[in-house]
Amino acid sequence: MKNLAFIAVLLLIGMTRACADAPITALAIAPDGKHVVLGSQVGIEIRSLPDLTITGKLSTELEHVHDLKFSRDGQTLLAAGGSPAESGRVEVWIWPKSERIREVGDHDDVVYRVAWSPDGTQWVTCSGDGRCLVFSLATGEQVAIYEGHSRGVLAGGFLDDRTITTAGIDQTIRVWNCVDGLHQRTLDNHVGAINDIAVRPASANQAGDVIATISEDRTVRLWQPRIGRLMRFGRLASVPRSLGWSSDATKIYVGCNDGRVRIIDTESMEIEAEIDGLVGRIHELVVHSTEGYIVTAGEKGCRVVSVRAK
Repeated sequence: MKNLAFIAVLLLIGMTRACADAPITALAIAPDGKHVVLGSQVGIEIRSLPDLTITGKLSTELEHVHDLKFSRDGQTLLAAGGSPAESGRVEVWIWPKSERIREVGDHDDVVYRVAWSPDGTQWVTCSGDGRCLVFSLATGEQVAIYEGHSRGVLAGGFLDDRTITTAGIDQTIRVWNCVDGLHQRTLDNHVGAINDIAVRPASANQAGDVIATISEDRTVRLWQPRIGRLMRFGRLASVPRSLGWSSDATKIYVGCNDGRVRIIDTESMEIEAEIDGLVGRIHELVVHSTEGYIVTAGEKGCRVVSVRAK
């Protein structure tokens, strides 16, 4: 491990909390930065930060909740999931009223991920049935479909308002147009299922020109998807399941099966530090945009940890 002046220090700001004794499979920090929304097989909870005290619940009708995503303006929450091998749906909630206004989707398997377009006018679904659908926020209508993956799609993200990148079990990253669903490019250097994609944050220059991916092959890779270039990669000791960029794009935080978070330098791809993120597998990891801490969630509940410079 690289020994840098920057040292990661683990602070348990909130006790590890369970979510009704069910593994947490979805996680999103609310727009006010003071609450976190958690999803599992038993529903959706709202908890305060950083103490993780339950403050409310959403009456979802999803059998399994696999993803939660707030729009950039903070006024809309998407809850994605469904019933394995049967159906996949997305619930649209007005926030902070916690009012469900519609439910959309036409998938034959669960929706694993949703992602908002940068302008907040539409979103994409990534489903176990191998299809990706694009929906309009204004109307709730489907506006495009992509069927280029040969197996389930586990992750996705918008590069810009017209271009989407998705990945999954078929070990490929696909770049396609969200207006007509036409395929543009395939990247296929991974040798295992791709578990997550994260687009470089908008605060960094040319944000959409770089993405990070993690895979069952125990690697994290950086790409320039528009030109199909693998920039660099690093290897991990445990299978990674979720990742997020630091706001300045100099680090990537990766949550792994062994319950540890690896902090990776994006220039060298070396591991700067490892911290205990959770007991058991980490399913979700979200970086707080202003408070300098990470929220992890998985098999044994959720935890808030802080990374501080020494």
